[in-house]
Amino acid sequence: MKYEKTSFNRPRAGLVNYYLSFASKNQCTRWNPIDKTWSMQTGLQLLNRSYSIDEAVTALGITETGKQIYMGLGIDSKINGIYLQVPIKVAAYLPLNNNCGLQFSGGPYIALGIGGKSKLNWVLATNERYDDDDFITPSEGNGATLVNGEATHKTFDKNEGLKCLDIGLSLGVDFKYKCLFAGIGAEYGLLPIDKEFPKDLFKYSFQEDQTLVSPHNIGIEFHVGFCFNAGKR
Repeated sequence: MKYEKTSFNRPRAGLVNYYLSFASKNQCTRWNPIDKTWSMQTGLQLLNRSYSIDEAVTALGITETGKQIYMGLGIDSKINGIYLQVPIKVAAYLPLNNNCGLQFSGGPYIALGIGGKSKLNWVLATNERYDDDDFITPSEGNGATLVNGEATHKTFDKNEGLKCLDIGLSLGVDFKYKCLFAGIGAEYGLLPIDKEFPKDLFKYSFQEDQTLVSPHNIGIEFHVGFCFNAGKR
């Protein structure tokens, strides 16, 4: 058996604006040795995956009367999802000496989203002059307007949320010293977690690029843990 604590970056493949966020994974994995080199691994993992954006952009637009106007859009959004994940891996152990060695592993995983919240805060400011100090401060005569809003929902909401089922592939390599280990791994989701999501959120908001993509989970993880014998072999 092994227990490990993981910190990892998990972006959504195909998106421009959403950045990597550190997340966590706790897991207990059972090793089933086949021989001195090969083993099967499976277990239960609790993952907290998150994606975030905190940006502001300025664009030049034209009003209905033909007047030039500057628009500033700021978006602060965070998507947080909690998954239960079951990996099924084949591992090969390469001993370096009697106490340590390298272990290479790979195989599929299946994950189910069980909770989490998503939030979006936005502000849209317009002004006829860009170089004003009061660009986002409406006042009489400066032609500035300010509109803001916010929205929250469950991450895996049936109507507005992400798809709760994720199936993918994972690869990893660990350095083992006696009962301790540390390593690095990568995961890629084969199923899209959203069928229609703006590739560039800001260009989509300004009606410049209406491209929609189907993002996937993808990430790199760094983990540490320890092994223990749960019974007789």
